Amino acid sequence: MADRGLASRASIERAFTLRSGWRGFERFATIIGFVAMFAVFWILKPGVFGTWESVKTILDQAAVVVILAVGLTVVMTAGEFDLSFPGLVGLSAVVGVKAMSSGHADPALAVVLALATGLAGGLVAGLLVATKRTSSFITTLALNTVWGGLALGISGGGGSTIVNIPLSYTTITSTRILGITLPVFYALGVSILIGLLLRATVFGRNARAIGENPDAARLSGVRLGVSRTAAFAVMGVCAGMAAVILSSKTAQYTPNIDAGLFIPPFVAAFFGISVLAVGRFNVLGTVVGALFIGTLETGLIVIGSQAWVGEMVVGAALLTILFISAQTREAR
Repeated sequence: MADRGLASRASIERAFTLRSGWRGFERFATIIGFVAMFAVFWILKPGVFGTWESVKTILDQAAVVVILAVGLTVVMTAGEFDLSFPGLVGLSAVVGVKAMSSGHADPALAVVLALATGLAGGLVAGLLVATKRTSSFITTLALNTVWGGLALGISGGGGSTIVNIPLSYTTITSTRILGITLPVFYALGVSILIGLLLRATVFGRNARAIGENPDAARLSGVRLGVSRTAAFAVMGVCAGMAAVILSSKTAQYTPNIDAGLFIPPFVAAFFGISVLAVGRFNVLGTVVGALFIGTLETGLIVIGSQAWVGEMVVGAALLTILFISAQTREAR
């Protein structure tokens, strides 16, 4: 009997050791993967990748994904999904650009209109989800199509490209500070503000409570509808900001201005769960995830990979991150 007890105890200790070892690995798995990926690209293209110029390019390219991903982090912290932001980016962009092209609006007014459009779209999504309690997945997927259709209609019905905008509008993104473009500073500012919003405000605490247990949050007095609507509103403003940056960079509106914006923000947000194995959505992890995607896409371009390779690898990265985050939640 004593031998059986000792054997059982030894088995438990071995299992505990293995479990602890796995948790120690997963805590740093994504960071290790990030560093390894950067090192591989640097070895393959040492004269191009890893230079200060390539780092600045990565930061600039990742800025829009960072802004959208941290907005999405707010929604997902509250336990919801938003699939409408790509269409809302297009709608916000066409409203702002059309105001300058046809209405001869001042660029400052165009920015306000784009942000207001994003805010309005976010509020619509939030109200539909919060008041009717429809599935946020289905509701926002439908809204994505609605926003896309409206954008095509405003642009001329056939999805026309809109140009003829003031040169001063392009300075919103072309201006550099210490060699770094302004969108990088926009993304940094948005990340800090939303990080503080989630960590140091009543709204942030309520959003986390709703995401973890909506029934318990309601019983404790949290107004679920208000918090959910506010979360979607934040996402809407982020979509408006992304629209301004993208249309300013290209000095025009094109029907495919939101191309490639759907998956990367989700990858970045889920990456945040696995960074340091925190097991919940967080802004710091999301930003690291966005930089991961930016580095991956830039590296693939530098080594000459075709576009389909990048899409496949990003999708595979999302699957891997989802697996790691699932293991993290189970370990908790």
